[in-house]
Amino acid sequence: MKDDIYQQAKEIFFKYQGNSFFMEQDYLYKTFKNYNVPQNVLADWYKELLRNNKEQLLCASNNKEIKSKFFIYLELIRCNKQYFSNNDIEFAFDFFRKNKGLDDFSKIIMVEIIIKFIKQQNIIDTSIKEYCKVVLTKINTDSFTVDESYKYHGELPSYTLKENVSSRVLEDLEQIANL
Repeated sequence: MKDDIYQQAKEIFFKYQGNSFFMEQDYLYKTFKNYNVPQNVLADWYKELLRNNKEQLLCASNNKEIKSKFFIYLELIRCNKQYFSNNDIEFAFDFFRKNKGLDDFSKIIMVEIIIKFIKQQNIIDTSIKEYCKVVLTKINTDSFTVDESYKYHGELPSYTLKENVSSRVLEDLEQIANL
């Protein structure tokens, strides 16, 4: 009987990435809490979620999907840092460093995800900050690239156009300098 109860709790947990805020939006957080899932089981579920998210990140098929999966991976860690290690964070940073096929727009978004993560987690790692700075300074607005996966009805949204990213790059560089 307990396994069945935990299975129902696990379904809710995984559907909402373990995020109580999203559970609450659908009025399911109290239901989930009523299952009284032990901490050791929750810890296992968070680790399983992270493994799933890592696999999805590694299997992403285009830059827009990579960016999205990257955000989900780091957001899971940010919201539940007690369940994860520095190795889990380093995986994300290394993934970004090694992913040379990213378009310029995806690079900017991923740098912004990293900046937000560093701010919220008070990370002191200067190497990732330096790498983000290098990535941003190498972006040339004259040859700015945006992956086709960002197209909506055959056109790129205005926020992806090179005319609209120059100030964004400068703001990001300033944020990195202030970390």
